[in-house]
Amino acid sequence: MQEGYYWYNKSVVKAFDKEGNLHKLYRLKVNDDLSMSYSKPRNGYSQLDVKDMMSWAELVNSKQDYINDLEQNALNLIQDKLDKYSSYTPIIPVSTGKDSMTVLHLVRQLFPSAKAIFNNTSLDCAEVYRMAKTISNCQIMSPKQGFYQYIKEYNKIPTPTMRFCCGMYKSNVMTSQLDKNMKYLLFMGMRNSESAKRKDYTDEVVNPEWGQTNWMGILPICKWADLDVWLYMLSRNIVINDKYKKGYSRVGCAIACPYYTKSVWVLDEYYYPEMRKRWLDILRTYFINNKKWAALNCTIEDFLQKGWNGYGIYRDKPTEEVIDQMQQYTGITDRETVMKYFNNTCSKCGKKLKKDEIALSMKFFNNNTFYCYDCLSEGMGLSKKELKETAKNFKNNGCVLF
Repeated sequence: MQEGYYWYNKSVVKAFDKEGNLHKLYRLKVNDDLSMSYSKPRNGYSQLDVKDMMSWAELVNSKQDYINDLEQNALNLIQDKLDKYSSYTPIIPVSTGKDSMTVLHLVRQLFPSAKAIFNNTSLDCAEVYRMAKTISNCQIMSPKQGFYQYIKEYNKIPTPTMRFCCGMYKSNVMTSQLDKNMKYLLFMGMRNSESAKRKDYTDEVVNPEWGQTNWMGILPICKWADLDVWLYMLSRNIVINDKYKKGYSRVGCAIACPYYTKSVWVLDEYYYPEMRKRWLDILRTYFINNKKWAALNCTIEDFLQKGWNGYGIYRDKPTEEVIDQMQQYTGITDRETVMKYFNNTCSKCGKKLKKDEIALSMKFFNNNTFYCYDCLSEGMGLSKKELKETAKNFKNNGCVLF
């Protein structure tokens, strides 16, 4: 495909014709093994030759009045907020992504000395760090403990329902290093169309994670669409992060974000194979050490392909392959003992059990009754803390049940 004509969004390749009409051209499909295919134009898709397409430059030129209006409305909003909060200090959080770089460009037209801050998530790619270092008057904020060190120490990985890394490595880094007694006016690039959570945002927002502060967030481009941002950047020659040019729709938090899809994993394997391998090795170790066969009813391969960023149990019942693999990796030679891990509800209260609760029940009772920590505590007269310490000791002493 000839560069300068095509647009890609949500697995669909699109293009504008000479009259400015948008056409869907191809849909890409990524399989579980990360092999790819695409469907040719059919069922609502168009046949469009490049000679009939409008180039990026032509589209920008045709939309110049619209782009100018976008810019002027954003500048008016920014000036209004600077006047309204005249005693506040402007700050521009930047990720080097398209939205924050657009806001940086807009704000500095009116306030050239406005300070930028970049949160080093410890997860970003080289392109991101290189670009952050080129931004003038930009403070780089780093966490006390990197992401990979944290997950190793606390035995956690991010999931769609427990995405701890966003708060810890984005907003928390900033809130821990900015002066909470200062009045800050934070100009941010969040937009309504990004997610359901942000669709109702207005141009002023206060993040609860900021705590008891006199900070106000301003969203100058909250009503802009994706295409608006790209057209504006192209029209104003704003520097675009090289990672976008590799096909990524986001540039931050490389490799480990549970919201990334298989199409991103394809790019990761091609452009960042060492980072990708490191993360898969971490996931594999996490799965084995935590005996996730019984918790998710899946194999290690299932977990790496789509289980780790899923929303819970992989399948209702384990397959023979799942059971065989658990027996192979745990060193538990007795198949009957392995099968007990799949009976994972408390015999008393019916609560879903964790692997250490199942293992403790087998150590204490050696039968087919299994109890959660709460019921074990009540029945044995031991605190939950004592029970967890006992489980830890068994594990440290090499007991394969744990």
